[in-house]
Amino acid sequence: MSAPMIAVEIPARAAPRNYRPVLKAMSQTGAAALGSGLLSALATKIIAMVGGPAALAILSTLQQIRQAAVVAATGNGQTALVRGASALRDREQSEYVRTITCLFAAATALVAGSMILWPQPLAALAGFGPGASRLIPWLAIPVALTSFLVFASALLNALGAIGRLALLSLIGSAAMAGGAWPAARAFARGEPSALVALLTFSAALSGMAVVVALFQFRGRLGEWFRSPGEWWSARAARSFGTMSAALLASGLAASGTLLAVRRHIIMTQGLSVTGQFDAAWGLSMNQVTLVLSSVQTYYLPAVARSRSQAERDGHISSVLTVAALAAAGAIAGIALLKPWLLRVFYSAAFAPAAAYLRWTLLGDYLKVSSWILSIPILAAGDMKMFLAVDLAAYGVFAAVAAGLAPALTAASGAAIGFVAMYAAHLTLCAIYLWRRLHFVPARGALAAWVLGLSVVMGVSALNWSQT
Repeated sequence: MSAPMIAVEIPARAAPRNYRPVLKAMSQTGAAALGSGLLSALATKIIAMVGGPAALAILSTLQQIRQAAVVAATGNGQTALVRGASALRDREQSEYVRTITCLFAAATALVAGSMILWPQPLAALAGFGPGASRLIPWLAIPVALTSFLVFASALLNALGAIGRLALLSLIGSAAMAGGAWPAARAFARGEPSALVALLTFSAALSGMAVVVALFQFRGRLGEWFRSPGEWWSARAARSFGTMSAALLASGLAASGTLLAVRRHIIMTQGLSVTGQFDAAWGLSMNQVTLVLSSVQTYYLPAVARSRSQAERDGHISSVLTVAALAAAGAIAGIALLKPWLLRVFYSAAFAPAAAYLRWTLLGDYLKVSSWILSIPILAAGDMKMFLAVDLAAYGVFAAVAAGLAPALTAASGAAIGFVAMYAAHLTLCAIYLWRRLHFVPARGALAAWVLGLSVVMGVSALNWSQT
């Protein structure tokens, strides 16, 4: 059974914008997301101060390998699980959740086993030397724990537990901050495996927390897992596969492209420059995560449940307005203070990261906007288009990064490629929404987006050469 499509109706007039649900969702998750970001920044600061750029580069590479492995272990199916569990009802819903449970468990076992048995190819792909391949088998433990966390978090999202989801991210970041000092000290003594232990500790603590959170929904979970029905449904698997296959390809393309770009930086400029690039990337991504995590648990289910074009367009315009203004404010603040922020959150050794940050901040605003416009493609179930848009964007990233590397550097080319990637992604998503879903943003939403872009570009231009 293919994923259900959203009904499209052309209303006589647009429904009034309602910002209350968006602001409510942001208030529930925003504070926790901010706290999580600060704790993550503290963990990064400790790693950077004690271990230096090389430690940050290795930790970031391990996290990227873990991300790619988790994408494979879950089929990148968190969104598909949330959508199916939210849209289906009764026995169909129970069989869907059970089937996905089986798929997640089997894929996680396969991926973790592969990391244990064949670590060398993954290490080589990431640019690690032969000695670092011994870290990969141990990385299978946090991969398995994170896979479980992804599954359990999707169930919480489908159950509407937005506040509890926010606390989970806070707990994971607190674990990273709490374990950063001993891990960094151990790394400085020549024990890089301590960084894997840090990732394992954070994932384990988050896993225990999500089990506690799910226990409060044991009645509903009992209906899903103990009610009459099959544990394996071919129809549910096909429905999941319709969405997750595209998401898996997209996720693997994203992780693979970034790993390849980072490998090029490691091989041509060394771990220190890679660590500086990671500092710019991390500082840039943290504020984007703060904005998007504040609305993502609300946005997809709301769009998926829409029963008219007016309702769907109202959700899109409301989220676009709020997120554009929030992102513009955060990006402008970072652009103004980037040398100071790099010293505070990292160290003086990361000052050259300002040259990369000025580009990634521009890309951040486009990323927030394009993400908002890509969710309705998911909700509409048009996975071929979703995948095509993502692959085209990653292709632009790889091409621009590789093309500019000889003239500039690998790190500078990657930073500029990030801007080009999300400019392409935003353009393609906007064209799709206009032509296929007949979406035209509300005047207020369009004005807010243009204002935000003007602020970001203006502040960036004024502080472009600031180091």
